[in-house]
Order: sequence, then structure tokens, then C-alpha cells
Amino acid sequence: MRSMTGFGRGRAERGDLQVQAEVRSVNQRFLEIKLNLPRGWSEQESEFRKLIGATAARGRIEAVIRSVGPRPAGRLIINEKLAHSYIEGLRALKKRLGLSGEAGIEALLSRPEIFQIVEQEPELGPELALGRKALAEALKALEAEREREGKSLKRDLTSRLARIRTFARQIGRLAEESRRAIVEGFQKRVRELLARPGNDELRLIEEKRLYEDAALAAQRADISEELARLRAHLEALGELLLREGAVGKEIEFWLQEVGREVNTIGSKSQNPALSRLTVAIKGELEKMREQVQNVE
Repeated sequence: MRSMTGFGRGRAERGDLQVQAEVRSVNQRFLEIKLNLPRGWSEQESEFRKLIGATAARGRIEAVIRSVGPRPAGRLIINEKLAHSYIEGLRALKKRLGLSGEAGIEALLSRPEIFQIVEQEPELGPELALGRKALAEALKALEAEREREGKSLKRDLTSRLARIRTFARQIGRLAEESRRAIVEGFQKRVRELLARPGNDELRLIEEKRLYEDAALAAQRADISEELARLRAHLEALGELLLREGAVGKEIEFWLQEVGREVNTIGSKSQNPALSRLTVAIKGELEKMREQVQNVE
């Protein structure tokens, strides 16, 4: 079992070139990857997304990769033909207008169409290799933190499941006691009816009514099917807590099924002690639902 929350940092360097990677994840129902890459790496985005996706099945993962180091110097391009045209034009204008002075380099420096700096694209091979290495290191640190937090979540969920199982056993005993109490109450009323003098026909009618009341009471109080399903759901939960991989969604499903059976048991209960146990189980289930939101 792993948590969906964590953070990892990695770094790789060679000479003056250094690449740093940071990865953080938070809980989310499905997998979402937000990736921020250095300029010029856009063609490799799919590759880096696959590297991240291979480590997680759920959660929102944000990864930032930065490249630190010297960049290739820009290259100066001079449009000499255009510069010559400017100077010739200025000289002609000077002559026609009778101006003094000489047209020099100062007249050209402010013209961006004459002087242009073109950035040179760096060789990305070594930089990308460092990026893969830095990301792998960050993902490894993230994985370790998610597993550490997952162990803590597993301990908490396991202890709460154990308490629910204890409550379920107590409910089973109370349900049996309630059933016996209904039977004993019915038998007592039958004995009282038989011991009472009176019309036999009237006694038969009352006895029939007693049977009907007892059967209805027993039916309403019978939670044997709900208890059987509850035990099966708890068993499924226990198996999930021992399983490797992404189990969060399945745990959420079985917690919902356990809650459904507990609600039915609570609605049938006329025993205050049994009702208190169903409330206690609901409290544990609510805490488990909160915890499982962080389980992958």
C-alpha cells in the first residue's frame, strides 16, 4: 500500500551543466501529470510523462525540471547591404539639404534591422540524459516517501478494521440474545394464555395472534443475512490491506458496502446496546474513508 502524497528531488550534473528535478504528488481520484520542462525540450515531453506515469496509478503529480548552466552565445548577423544603403541615403540627404557633419556608425546602431543577434540552439543530447537521471532520482525519493506514508496508513486502517470486526462479533452475540428474548417472551405469553381460564375458541384466536406477532417481531429483528454479508465485506477489506499495488478505489468500494449493511442493521435494531455498536462502526468507517482518500 502506498500513499498518494509525497515529494522527491533529484540532481544530475556534468561539467558546468546541471539539471535539477522536483516531483510532488497529492491525492486525486485519477492520475494527472503536470510537467514543466526547460525551453527546447517540448519534443521529449511524451517520454518524460511516461517515466512519471510508470511510477503511479493515481494522484496529481507535478514535476518541474530545470537546466542550469552556460548557454551557447548568440551569433551577430549584420545586414551590410542595408547598412550601405542607409549611409548612402544619409549622404545624399545631407547634400540636398546642405547639412554639415558626417554620417557614421552612430546612425546605424539604433537600427535593429541591420544588427540582429540569433540565439544558437544548444546540443540537447547531454542535457536530456542528465534530465532523465535527475528525474529518476526524484521519482525514487518520491516513491520512498509514498511507501513510508503508505505503511502508516496501512497500520491505521488495519487497526480500525480490527475494531470493526470486534464490534461485528458483539453485534452477532447481541442479535442472538435478542432472538432468544423474543422466543422466551413469546413462550411466556403462551403459557400465560394457556393457564388463563376462558373460552377455548377465543384462546385459539389469541394464540394465533401471538404466533403472528412473534413471527413478525422475529423477522424484523433478524439480521443474520446482514451479518453474513458484513463479515464477507470485512474479509474482502482485510485481503485488500495485504495486497500490493493500487488498492484505494477497491477499499473505497468495500467501505461503502460495509456502511450499507451497518445502516440496515441499525434500522432493524431495537436493542440500545446493539444500536450503540452500529454507531461505533459508522465512526470507524468515516475515519477509514478519510484515510483511504490518500491511498493509491
